[in-house]
Amino acid sequence: MFSSPLEAARSLIIRMNEQALEKNDDEKYDVALSGGSTPDVLFRLWADEYAQITPWKKFRFFWVDERCVPPTDDASNYGRFKVLLSDSIPDLKEGENVFRIIGEADPKAEALRYSELVTSQVRQFDCIILGIGDDGHTSSIFPGQEHLLSVSQPYMPSVHPITGIKRVAMTGKPMMHAKQTIFMVTGSGKFNIINRIINEGFDCPASRVMQQAKAPELIGDNAVLKDI
Repeated sequence: MFSSPLEAARSLIIRMNEQALEKNDDEKYDVALSGGSTPDVLFRLWADEYAQITPWKKFRFFWVDERCVPPTDDASNYGRFKVLLSDSIPDLKEGENVFRIIGEADPKAEALRYSELVTSQVRQFDCIILGIGDDGHTSSIFPGQEHLLSVSQPYMPSVHPITGIKRVAMTGKPMMHAKQTIFMVTGSGKFNIINRIINEGFDCPASRVMQQAKAPELIGDNAVLKDI
């Protein structure tokens, strides 16, 4: 628990930088990123305060999920990363150490392509950063789509149950087998869902990943965790 979203993000950046530097010369530090307002804080801080001391060439960035929109769309998770962080970092290059989910592609075909890409590049993610939706979803696996937690393919198409927006989602196996599976939640708006999961035993995709992940962790600020 940290005093603010900024301090939670700072702690995570420092940790990832240290772990990346501990890698052998020929090893990479593989991270899977989520979207949303909390990662926005992380990206801005990384660009503003840690750009010069981060070993960017040690990092490889992948995505947990993506909406089926082009990167120019405000809803694109990759698009936010690009605008807030990678555009200002010359060492971050798509296809070299940045591997985006192509949101504008057919979701079924893209889920297969990205699954094959990740399988060929990553044996085990060093760090997967997840969010939790108000309904208990994580990645883009929503309540009622729990079967996506047990499929063999690392990424699958999914659909938002209310808006109908198509997405590509990381499935359960990569999330549960990562060296670190970190749920990053900040702001008082997340208090209710975290309280339901931690104290009321609410069964949802996020809680199932928490229970089954190899090394789960919950990082947040006072507004969401102080009274849990």
